[in-house]
Amino acid sequence: MTNSSTAPAALAAFSAAASAVEAVWQGALTRASSQPEGDVRAMSDDGLVRVAATIAGLSRLAESLQARVAAELDDRCSGIAGDDLAKARGFTTPERLIAHLTAGRYVEAARLVAVGRATATRSSFTAELLPPKRPSLARALHAGVVGIEAADVIRRFLDRVEVRADPEELAASEAFLVERAPVVGVDGLGLLVKRLEARLDPDGVKPREDELRARRGLRIWQDRAGMVNVRGAFDPVNGALVKSAIDALVSAELHRARDARAPRPAETEGDQATSETRTVAQLNADALTDLARHALGCSNVPTLRSVTVVVRADAEALAAGRGAASIDGIEQPVSLETVRELISSAGISPMLIGRGELPLKLGRSARLFTPAQKVALAERDGGCAWPGCMRPPSQTEAHHIAWWNRDSGPTDLDNGILLCSHHHHRVHDDGWIIRVRDGRSWFVPPAHLDPEQRPRPGNRAVVPVFSRRRPLRASAAA
Repeated sequence: MTNSSTAPAALAAFSAAASAVEAVWQGALTRASSQPEGDVRAMSDDGLVRVAATIAGLSRLAESLQARVAAELDDRCSGIAGDDLAKARGFTTPERLIAHLTAGRYVEAARLVAVGRATATRSSFTAELLPPKRPSLARALHAGVVGIEAADVIRRFLDRVEVRADPEELAASEAFLVERAPVVGVDGLGLLVKRLEARLDPDGVKPREDELRARRGLRIWQDRAGMVNVRGAFDPVNGALVKSAIDALVSAELHRARDARAPRPAETEGDQATSETRTVAQLNADALTDLARHALGCSNVPTLRSVTVVVRADAEALAAGRGAASIDGIEQPVSLETVRELISSAGISPMLIGRGELPLKLGRSARLFTPAQKVALAERDGGCAWPGCMRPPSQTEAHHIAWWNRDSGPTDLDNGILLCSHHHHRVHDDGWIIRVRDGRSWFVPPAHLDPEQRPRPGNRAVVPVFSRRRPLRASAAA
């Protein structure tokens, strides 16, 4: 299967990476150390980070070589020529042989084989050399850009949808996931894969949705300590409603605590601000209790901060009845049939955004971005735009790229970007520069973090890669 002429190049890349580790390691040392473990402790902060990144790159190249070798071992265990390398050495399958050689688990060996076969060159019946089945993934894997775990997530997704997907969109999905993998990591890939799968295989969304709904449940019991325990699972739609209500109450408490900490000119002695001391888990529990109190006695309604469930769908697909939609803050896509049910349900008020009836440019007339602008920003950024951050739009704030006070920046869509609270503070406190070009955000680190100030690609939503969708916003009545 594999082309032996590529082996020297692969080894050369690995050798160069190994040499780079040694060079970066030596360069990170700020003082000599007589003990081996003292080397790490003697590194500067920046040097330690560079060493970690360089070793990670070497590890990815090693995994790439393992995948190549695993694919060839699998080929030599096929028995086509009457030989079976694994059985000749006392193993029932090539995966068990590889697991023995690597001192690893069977599932890890199987992953090496599967990724290796998907990214290795192939031979036709006429002995002609064919390109890899997954060319974009192969290039990224062999260059050490993605690791074996991320490569397997992409491979399994492509294998699932290729029978029903359009070849061009399948190739675009492969290229998109390979590009995003180094930024979002394996966990982020899982979210992107769910959304892409709904895009490429819309007919599979409703059965999956029905399966998840059938698995819903809630248990309440009292333990020996006297605590009342609650454990449950909700389908994506109902889970979004529960999550939005609790998030709104928690957000209100956090904002109250933040406002209380702010200095007030008329503040007198004995009227000191109290900071929030509860954990997030405790805030969630108290929010659920507040909702229960409201249900039992509606005269005391808890204050909700903009309880909104945002559902994003393609307007044309919604009219045609084929496709899928996504709910902000929920990974699993939902069917358009469910979207139509939400629109007609009591307590849900839909509003289409992006048809031109709502202003997306406010200039200097208003400082705060409007809900319509935030929904439009979420269409572009998909959530927090900071590289690798997976916070959903509901947990973000709209930031002026050209600052409102410092730069007299306008409150316009092309001057806005979504950031979670943590990364919003990083931009303001550390001096990061943000640029948006052709709908794509780039983050330029300050010189003290990266002397070369190399731009880092920010996050972006999945759907704009293929087409423009119109967001549908549904507000749940409190």
